[in-house]
Amino acid sequence: MTRQRLFHIAVPWVGTAAALGVTWLLLGSTEHPWMLASFGGSCVILFGMPDSDMAQPRSLIGGHVITSVTGLCFLHLGGTAPWVAVAAVATALVLMIATRTIHSPAGANPLVIFAEGARWSFLATPLAIGLLVLFTVAWACNNAGMRGQRYPRTWL
Repeated sequence: MTRQRLFHIAVPWVGTAAALGVTWLLLGSTEHPWMLASFGGSCVILFGMPDSDMAQPRSLIGGHVITSVTGLCFLHLGGTAPWVAVAAVATALVLMIATRTIHSPAGANPLVIFAEGARWSFLATPLAIGLLVLFTVAWACNNAGMRGQRYPRTWL
């Protein structure tokens, strides 16, 4: 295996481990352990396909924010019935399509919000903290030397 190939394999591993590890440390004392599943899916995109549209800040941040706000609105206005959670995910998808912010792992956010009975503070912790960590680590790792790419490819 060449040194360059090894680097192309190591960077996504290190990036994912660093992003989720720091996020876990920062959010470990909160009531939102399920959010790590969504962030784990984001890492697959950020470090495995950094040039894809879903890895760009518009989709990463926009998708997570839109789906989280949608989930919180449905939970707090519609109640906890399963059909309300289903409607929240469907609505979040349509909103991501309409705003060109599709980020597939973010589709799980309304379900996380319903499972945890999340409050509006969810937008700050875990969402804002997690997104800041994920984007910062993705920026650092994906712009590291030998990868031969620039991240992000586009901002908006």
